[in-house]
Amino acid sequence: MQKAGLIDESRKPIAEVNKRFSEGFTKGDASITAAGFADDAVIFPPDAEMVRGKQAIEAYWRTVMESGVTEATLTTVEISGSGDYRHEMGTGVLTVHSQGGAPVEQQIKYVVVWKRTAEGWRNAWDIWNSSPAASGK
Repeated sequence: MQKAGLIDESRKPIAEVNKRFSEGFTKGDASITAAGFADDAVIFPPDAEMVRGKQAIEAYWRTVMESGVTEATLTTVEISGSGDYRHEMGTGVLTVHSQGGAPVEQQIKYVVVWKRTAEGWRNAWDIWNSSPAASGK
């Protein structure tokens, strides 16, 4: 469910930031992936400690890329919120290339809290975890 007034103002800029996030993985450049995060952002990786601050987040994504994740495709399911904050719920697919093996796709689900900054909409809090593969239901 999308709220029309919110979509008009924030959906396109958030989609652009998500596109750049994915582009960073394709190019293997963690600075591109981290560019859409606020300076004081926090990410909540699965089974790991919180990662605080844009520089630490960039280092985290660099490690993820070095581990073999080469693609991250995000799909927004819903955006809601008001004022200077938006909440995005979505799904995604991470493509992992292991040494000598065929690429493997990992399904994820995520929630992002976005905040409006002087630079535009930026990811403030980001949490995700694995999701079962689509069952066709």
